[in-house]
Amino acid sequence: MIVNHKKLNPNAFYLLKYLNDATLRFIILFGGSSSSKSFSVAQSVLIQTLQDGENTLVMRKVGASISKTIYEDYKVAASLLGISQYFKFIQNSIKCTFNGAKIDFSGLDDPEKIKGISNYKRVQLEELSEFEFADLKQIRKRLRGKKGQQIIADFNPISETHWIKKDWLDNEKLHDVPMVVEIGGKVMPAELTKVKSLKMNEGRSMVNPITKEIEEYPSNMVVIQSTYLNNFWVVGSPDGTYGYYDEQCVMDFEHDRLYDPDYYNVYALGEWGVIKTGNEFLNSFNVGKNSGEYPYIHGLPIHLSVDSNVLPYISVGYWQVDLSKGKNMYQIAETTAESPNNSVRRAAKLVSKKLSELGYDDRIYLHGDASAKAANTIDDDKRSFMDLFIDTLKKENWIVEDKVGNKNPSVSMTGEFVNAIFEKQLAGLSININDSCRTSIDDYQSVQKDVNGAILKTKVKDSVTKQSYEEHGHLTDTLRYVVHDIMYEEYVQFANRRKRNTYSEKGMFSFFNPEQKYKYKSSIVYVMPNIEGKFYMCHAGECGDKWHMLDLVMLETTSIYEMKKVIMSHKADVYIVESSTAYFQMARDLRAADLPEVRIKKEYQDMNKRISATSDFIKTYFLLSESGMDNPVYNSFITEVLDYNGTDNIGANALLSGMAYNIIKSYTN
Repeated sequence: MIVNHKKLNPNAFYLLKYLNDATLRFIILFGGSSSSKSFSVAQSVLIQTLQDGENTLVMRKVGASISKTIYEDYKVAASLLGISQYFKFIQNSIKCTFNGAKIDFSGLDDPEKIKGISNYKRVQLEELSEFEFADLKQIRKRLRGKKGQQIIADFNPISETHWIKKDWLDNEKLHDVPMVVEIGGKVMPAELTKVKSLKMNEGRSMVNPITKEIEEYPSNMVVIQSTYLNNFWVVGSPDGTYGYYDEQCVMDFEHDRLYDPDYYNVYALGEWGVIKTGNEFLNSFNVGKNSGEYPYIHGLPIHLSVDSNVLPYISVGYWQVDLSKGKNMYQIAETTAESPNNSVRRAAKLVSKKLSELGYDDRIYLHGDASAKAANTIDDDKRSFMDLFIDTLKKENWIVEDKVGNKNPSVSMTGEFVNAIFEKQLAGLSININDSCRTSIDDYQSVQKDVNGAILKTKVKDSVTKQSYEEHGHLTDTLRYVVHDIMYEEYVQFANRRKRNTYSEKGMFSFFNPEQKYKYKSSIVYVMPNIEGKFYMCHAGECGDKWHMLDLVMLETTSIYEMKKVIMSHKADVYIVESSTAYFQMARDLRAADLPEVRIKKEYQDMNKRISATSDFIKTYFLLSESGMDNPVYNSFITEVLDYNGTDNIGANALLSGMAYNIIKSYTN
């Protein structure tokens, strides 16, 4: 068999090499998107099927996704290689007409395929990150009975705490190996086989269960990491004679590098990380800015913050605070007490051990979930989780000062407060996380926000125990509790001002101080007299490139007379009434009242579209009044802005979007 190397990428060269190595049990490909992982597997398996006549099973977690994804890759790969005539493509199966071998496709939701897995020489697990660890264990156990059986897996490294890394790869001793491929007695040029990294695990010494002799077993795993830079159909071949330079794809990755570094890190560079969705609860947390080397500081007390959920683990954060200049908080360590240590006493003993390892010998300040102080019916004495936790620490000879409150603080408000600190919006306050707190960092990056600004409670089910639990948010809760307690005065001040705004990626509006004198170049009163039965009005002044929201009005619809009275009580250069024709006469009356300029606009037909289109402008250029937030009407207006979920409470957002759209059209270049 002669293979034209100009039809292959580096991943395919390694696959052709390692598919013929009977000592290798696992061939793992991971890295960025567009690195030709899946397609290279398809090419290589097709070639190998022609060569050895062995069967292959290709699996995804859910079978319904196969026909439009990996199955299509195989069809295109056969066509590109010019070998389609040797295969018959039928539903969820490809049969080799040359030697009778077959390539079957199945989802893990087809139990019959799992039962008969021993009939296959190779099993490909497409998008391994969608599988669970228990799935891999089951497949490994059932793939038996043939020499040289292999599992080929590919995935994008989406999270450092994913089981692939935490429970599998991190338990292997991986080392770099030379990037050398020899095919048909010919060593391939180095530039054709270069990938981001190539590693193998160490061999093992094992006792043969039959002979009882100690035997040496060679490496059984190869891990190939690649990026789009290793795909000749994205960046072109090294000599420029084949492949394709995809300018749009390269530019798209460059855009991510500049504007979405987390996404770029995973999907371009192929590194472990968490992808931001834009809806993170702690949307201002940035690994580069808010984490680093923050070890235990001798002489400062340690604050423990505990969340009592036992699944997936009991969560404990270790914190210190430096009060020499403001309040600078540091998370120095974490404990995630997983099964079998996810009982209150075992978790407390792990904490005691950790404190000793840190070299700490002083009083412990305990913070955490107020609901964990409730009586526990499991305990004979009906003691609470916190009672048992404290009791265990005391038996380990620690002095514990209980700082757990009787009521948990607002989830959304503490989230906004923490976001403001991460963003360095509040002078004298800071929060930093030690790089060693990997599970905490992953949690802070992963937790999503619900429509009310609280933590989105997404549950998953354990495939073995069948128990449902919230996968993320527990360590984020420990963060909220301890920050609320230590920075209580600052939190109360922040909460009273209610600096909240769902428009902003930073979690808040910016503010201006109305007690300061400003010179306004122009001013506008914008009115929408009836949206869902309410009257809305905004009075704004142009100050530099910003617009100060001097007054915001939201009232239950009242008489035309009262509406005109409210409008005319605000002095502006321009008055704009956006409404249905029913209120045009009111606008004409305002013109007759000798106001400087009154404009009449028909109500915009697609409010959601306008709100979406103007939200970036609003969060950048609109400033709220600090003292205005103490006004119940002004405050209610902003609260309605925050409560908008795409359907309900549209009025306040519709008005601001109308004001913004008018400014964009009339006041900006």
